[in-house]
Amino acid sequence: MRTWIIFIVILLFSVSAEAANIVSIDSVLTHTNTIGKVPINFTNDVSLSGVELTIWQSSPEVQIDSFSFFGGRVEYAALKGELLLGDTVSIYAFPFSGEPLISPGTGLLGHLYLSYSLDITPRVLTIDTITAIVPPDIEYTTRFLEPTRTYFTPDFVKGYLDIQQGFGCCIGIRGNADNSVDQTPNIADLVFLVNLVFKGGPDPDCPMEADVNDEDGPGTNIADLVYMVNNVFKGGPDPLPCTIEQQ
Repeated sequence: MRTWIIFIVILLFSVSAEAANIVSIDSVLTHTNTIGKVPINFTNDVSLSGVELTIWQSSPEVQIDSFSFFGGRVEYAALKGELLLGDTVSIYAFPFSGEPLISPGTGLLGHLYLSYSLDITPRVLTIDTITAIVPPDIEYTTRFLEPTRTYFTPDFVKGYLDIQQGFGCCIGIRGNADNSVDQTPNIADLVFLVNLVFKGGPDPDCPMEADVNDEDGPGTNIADLVYMVNNVFKGGPDPLPCTIEQQ
């Protein structure tokens, strides 16, 4: 009996250890007249000298444009970038020249940007890992690099980009600055605006949503933030309708 208990504990520990090294693609909803912005996250339970991620998307009518490490765990690495290979992209980050290793943890690697024509039909496309062989026999795949210069393959969770019909990235009234499924302006949108105006946070997926008062030209400023505070906390007027297109 004791032997079986020890075996089960070892097995559970092994599963846990394997599950602690993961790359995961978020599933995101977007619209036919906007871009696709897909977060990619990773978890590692050991220090790493680098990460390599090779992924593809399943629709021939969608193009992978770029990858941004902004706000991610390896943003500091000097040696990082992406190699576009048609419907596939290889993403890499390798700290070097005195930079710290990638410490154990979990969080954002970065965002994958995809584009498509305005007349694309709604669809759900898959974003998954792949191993690509490029002449002359150069292999691109998904793997982590340990300080001993040993590569290993993490678990992988694929994601989806749900492209739905859209007639403008701004729907109804403005104020959905964080591009959430809930279109009603709320505290989360207000926090997004605070980070954008005062902390250099990420730009909104739909700029019109964050320009809640449509004054002082296109873009978000303190006046928009004050307007949003009055709306959320003081019962002030709703953000303006999505009827005036920004230039």
